[in-house]
Amino acid sequence: MPHKAQARQFITHLCLDYGINVQDADLQLIVAGASGRVIMRVLQQGQPSGVLGVFWTSDRADNHSFVPAAIGLARSGVRVPGIKCHRSLPNGYGVCLVEDVGPRELLSLKGASFSTLRPFYASALEQVHALHSMTPDWELQPAFDASMYRWEQSYFAEHLLGRHCGLSCTDSSVLPGAVQMAEFLANLPRVPVHRDFQSQNIMLRGDDAWLIDFQGMRYGRAEYDVASLVYDPYMDLAEEQSDCLLREYERISGNVVDADVYYACALQRLMQALGAFSNIGYNQNREWYLSLIPTGVRKLRQVAARVSVGSPAYDLAIWLLNHV
Repeated sequence: MPHKAQARQFITHLCLDYGINVQDADLQLIVAGASGRVIMRVLQQGQPSGVLGVFWTSDRADNHSFVPAAIGLARSGVRVPGIKCHRSLPNGYGVCLVEDVGPRELLSLKGASFSTLRPFYASALEQVHALHSMTPDWELQPAFDASMYRWEQSYFAEHLLGRHCGLSCTDSSVLPGAVQMAEFLANLPRVPVHRDFQSQNIMLRGDDAWLIDFQGMRYGRAEYDVASLVYDPYMDLAEEQSDCLLREYERISGNVVDADVYYACALQRLMQALGAFSNIGYNQNREWYLSLIPTGVRKLRQVAARVSVGSPAYDLAIWLLNHV
């Protein structure tokens, strides 16, 4: 787990400056990932102090967007953990203390009845709609354009189709209709999007949903976020439940979702997720992600079967149904 020792050192120092007296044993590791981010829960007398320490490197450009995004989202009324203090470090590293909204993520409710899940999903959709409706005053990550959609498609082709399925696909250029779908989505109006809106990035406190891991925010389509959540392979909702949540988002937003746009976004997101599952599973030896591939493929096929004749996503959908 990279950077753990540095993270402990800098989080401890920042806690002391903030007035929290901690020892190394008071820092409980939550995340230490390949992205260069380390997150630790700060304990006092063995109990959560209400604060998390977050340390990051320059391994990913979006690491540096976490603090301004958290401040901007909170200022706009979106429920996100509040920043207590932050500090820039040498080598482009950074550290901050952030509000601890608790350990319960939406994924912890997997398998619960839909009547139990639905209010939490509605709360999460209300928050992401507020995010979609705001005007950020900080610099976001590069917007979704045709080249970014094509990159996600190539990521899927290389890692899922090539590595996992053994097909002679290493680039999205072999996928009929992929360019057409990418250009269709890229030419639509854009709003701020979370970019990774799924059950591991939604925390539950009481009856309310809180958003985390929003540092990848960029301009794109709101439908990409909605599809990310309702077709999330982690939770594996039944198809009728996913449909119900789409209607819930339409109620919250006050707009009927265009089916051509929605299912194109759903295909795009599931392709990206499946590429990630394969890449992380094989190249980082994290087998749990490989176990998610059958569910992700099943959802990809569900979505592809719903794409209408004449849709900009139709040729790609037919190819996927015949090959994946």
